Amino acid sequence: MLSRHKAILGLSLLFLLVLSIYPAFLFARDCYAPSLFPRFYIALAGGVIVATLFAILDFPKSDASSKRKIDPVGQFVCFALCGAFTTWTWATAIPRFTADRVITAQAAFEKVRGAKSCHTAVQFVDPGGAGTIKTCASLWSLPSLPDRGTISVTEKVSALGVYLVRIELIAPRFPTERQ
Repeated sequence: MLSRHKAILGLSLLFLLVLSIYPAFLFARDCYAPSLFPRFYIALAGGVIVATLFAILDFPKSDASSKRKIDPVGQFVCFALCGAFTTWTWATAIPRFTADRVITAQAAFEKVRGAKSCHTAVQFVDPGGAGTIKTCASLWSLPSLPDRGTISVTEKVSALGVYLVRIELIAPRFPTERQ
């Protein structure tokens, strides 16, 4: 294979890898896993596979006048991180594809400070077993929330995590007044 063909093939594979991150983010939205155990090993394997694939392609070396050179180890690490990030994001979306039952339950929530683009977040213990979940209140069209209360959580559950379908406010819990 000519070096020109290797370069085109390598850049095409890199483009497809980067392009696959966008749908992974869409599918991973509202998916939560109970632990890092399966995702970590999936991402590790994906990173090694992607880095090995790009190492086999053996990119053509840059010309001698170029001052920016990446050694083979640096190139392997760079592609391994890129592959691990992509497979981590897809592994986060696994509950969306493997959910086998739907659960609707009530859970006590607490209003907490959200991330940069989310002013108010809802934090609750997941009835499906994914641990404590913190999600943005505006994503679920929740009205102005009290500090504590009860929400109805509808989710699809699998052995690898949960996929939130709907969150609704049931009853606000106001602090009791002391006399």
